[in-house]
Amino acid sequence: MDTPRIIQEIQYAIAPAVMVSSSALLLLGFQNKFSNLANRFRALNQEKRLLFQKAQREPAEEARLGNLTEQVDQLVKRASYVKNAILLTYAGILCFVGTSILIFLSDTASSQLYRLTIGVFLLGFVFLLAASVQMILETNLFYKVISLEKKV
Repeated sequence: MDTPRIIQEIQYAIAPAVMVSSSALLLLGFQNKFSNLANRFRALNQEKRLLFQKAQREPAEEARLGNLTEQVDQLVKRASYVKNAILLTYAGILCFVGTSILIFLSDTASSQLYRLTIGVFLLGFVFLLAASVQMILETNLFYKVISLEKKV
């Protein structure tokens, strides 16, 4: 095997590894957001429970209770988008790891898996694109929740 061919094989193997690292960074951010949403959900739900347990509520408390109910509902939707983004990113990582395995098999077994390898690599990108769309949808919902918080 000549040197340019070895360098080319290394480059082929590195591309999926770079995508795994990039996806892992995205995943870290998504999981952090998911954790923050869960904490916010717990806090709002606790406030909602306390207000709900009061036998007599003032009009402002009734308004706040309605507001909290709407915010909790929106947080659940946001968490669903983030959960989907996390799962899609994991699927992308699996594709990139699969690409590395296919590159190895193509090289060592002298089999022609190039189309499958490219297809799996592109599928990883499609999963990351879908995860990004989910995060865009979650970001749009974020502003709706913020506007609800401003009301009361």
